[in-house]
Amino acid sequence: MVYRGSVAKPDETRRSAEHGPSRLEFETLISDLSSRFINLPGDEVDGAIKDGLRRVCASLGIDYAVLWQWSASAPAVLLPTHAYPEQEGQQAPENLSVEQFPWCLQQMVDGRSVVFSSLGELPPEAAVDRASCRRHGVKSNLTVPLSVGAASRVGVLGFNTTRAERDWPGSQVQRLQLVAQVFTNALARKRADEALRESEERLALAADSAEAGLWTLDYGTGVFWATDRARALFGFSPDEVITLERFQASVHPEDWGLVREAMARSARAGEPIDVDYRIILPGDGRVTWMTSRGRPRHKPTGEPESLTGVSIDVSARIDAQEALRDLSQRLIGAHEAERALLARELHDDVSQRLAVLAIDVGRAELAAPDAVQAEAMQEVRAGLVRLSEDIHSLAYQLHPSVLEELGLVEALRAECERRGRQGQLDLSVDLESLTAVIGKDAALCLFRVAQEALNNVARHARVHTATVTLRQMDGGLLLAVSDDGTGFDPVSPDKGMHLGLASMRERVRLVHGTLDIESAPGRGTTILAWVPAEEAS
Repeated sequence: MVYRGSVAKPDETRRSAEHGPSRLEFETLISDLSSRFINLPGDEVDGAIKDGLRRVCASLGIDYAVLWQWSASAPAVLLPTHAYPEQEGQQAPENLSVEQFPWCLQQMVDGRSVVFSSLGELPPEAAVDRASCRRHGVKSNLTVPLSVGAASRVGVLGFNTTRAERDWPGSQVQRLQLVAQVFTNALARKRADEALRESEERLALAADSAEAGLWTLDYGTGVFWATDRARALFGFSPDEVITLERFQASVHPEDWGLVREAMARSARAGEPIDVDYRIILPGDGRVTWMTSRGRPRHKPTGEPESLTGVSIDVSARIDAQEALRDLSQRLIGAHEAERALLARELHDDVSQRLAVLAIDVGRAELAAPDAVQAEAMQEVRAGLVRLSEDIHSLAYQLHPSVLEELGLVEALRAECERRGRQGQLDLSVDLESLTAVIGKDAALCLFRVAQEALNNVARHARVHTATVTLRQMDGGLLLAVSDDGTGFDPVSPDKGMHLGLASMRERVRLVHGTLDIESAPGRGTTILAWVPAEEAS
């Protein structure tokens, strides 16, 4: 839309547009400008716009032109960013604000061009704008709003005369609007480039702060783009072309299959990459741990286009995890040794002393002078027998000697029978005969998991029945302890149960197994512990 002032007859003070270039000459100028701005680098846009303003003003005899852009800090203000003055010292206003040009600014906000050949053509409601124009020496004006699409406002482009009034024929207005659109597109592209560069700089700064390296793999060329930090992490030189083959050479041979499969899944199914692996640094051959995370990008046809990600040296974390794992293993080992020592003391010392006391009380019972004393001695002897059985049971829980003597299956069977005799649980047992061989630590791990799981059933499930199953599966042994009790939320179990589950997880982790918990409130619980079998020598 265009606001055009009322048409006035030309007089000797008004410059006629007919003395300007021919239509063909001006269209050639517009074509030249359009060609120049195609794919123009962002850092050359400002200079090209200023030169374009010079050529347009010189061609049409316009005194000066200003390109204004909306201020980011004051959205209702336009700031001059590009200008071409014909006269020496010609200055544009510092800004176009609502205080100076309220009517014109509203026209720009509404997306309308403003054209007037003389100040008298401005409407009465533009009195403030007329006074501002007179103060700056403007006699006639064409102002075009600059926008990309309907919503993205860029600024305005104003052409002014100060020496004399002039006409603005409709065909000339249309051509100047084309010039404005050429400038607008260039500015929009520059803004997009600057926003992208700023985003990349922020991302690079964040990555550098986290000591992370950024990279992108182009599937079409098989070449990586990488930041300086990424090159330093992998030991690549600053100017080295990083091909897939070069990257593979840096990965530890034992880990390349893992990395290759992760990349293949990402390219095939669009899965993000999240993989830990070792690399071998050039020169000293030092091995470090790297974690890489990335997201793929696919073409509209579904073909993989690129993979962009970040890599971080996690050697310190891996070393700390190994140290923690070693400490956990030693603590559990020391714990089991203490339990075994205490179990032996209870079995070999305390149990024997109780047995001697029971025998002495039995003799006293036989020698009792009357029935009352005999009955009292009999009760004491029965109490000693029960206490001896309890201590024997406690010693078994502390260290199941049957596990070492008869193996895991018989130890689990004995544990279930013991709990059944004590009336703790009614257990259904399904233990498969084993042909796979597992290590001593793995067997003890499964036994302790079974014990802790059955303790949780007795304490928390509010049922007295459970099932214990042991199967050979996937190159190892799978232990399952199930109940149909109250269940719980595995994410936030009760405090006591949480500590028990943490103990299970740590034991299973130390023997390179897995622990899964299937439960929900009101739906029972199943604990699944899997440990790998030992490889046949």
